[in-house]
Amino acid sequence: MPETSSRRGSRLTVDDWLDAAMQVLVSEGVGGIKISRLCDRLGVTKGSFYWHFTDIAALMSALAEHCRQVEESARQTLADLGSRPPAERIEAMVVLVSDPRRWTVESAVRKWAETDESIAATVAALDEQVFAVAHQAMRDLGFDEPEAHARATTLLYAGIGYLHSARGPANESDKRLFIDLLTRR
Repeated sequence: MPETSSRRGSRLTVDDWLDAAMQVLVSEGVGGIKISRLCDRLGVTKGSFYWHFTDIAALMSALAEHCRQVEESARQTLADLGSRPPAERIEAMVVLVSDPRRWTVESAVRKWAETDESIAATVAALDEQVFAVAHQAMRDLGFDEPEAHARATTLLYAGIGYLHSARGPANESDKRLFIDLLTRR
């Protein structure tokens, strides 16, 4: 998906470089992020890259910060679910995780987290937020502590498994059944 023709006449921004790096992260993984590959994708010379970043490490640092902001936004979205009825909280969490755009980015970020401690910490914080929201929803549904904990853990692990699965998105029927299984007494 090179953007050569649309970018040649306009000045690139840091966000353009981060968007291109994110696209490569999603499609090829962190190892695919190279200055030459990004320049080819954007249709510019390396001089343009060095106008915005001192080196690839500076780009990666900016990309890591961008990913942290994306994860923080997801954490805030989860925190905002607290005012909804418990079953709606669970459903909203499933919708959030199964959104195809979110799914591809989250999956790529989690793979990057395997080799980057700061990204791993951000992912862990999001997982804790998912667990906390799910756990409280299960408690609000009337499950005792051990059962609420087990159901929240199941939701968290199912979501992580979903993000790492090569099967693609679950269909609506499967999602509905999953929610029903977790919330049914």
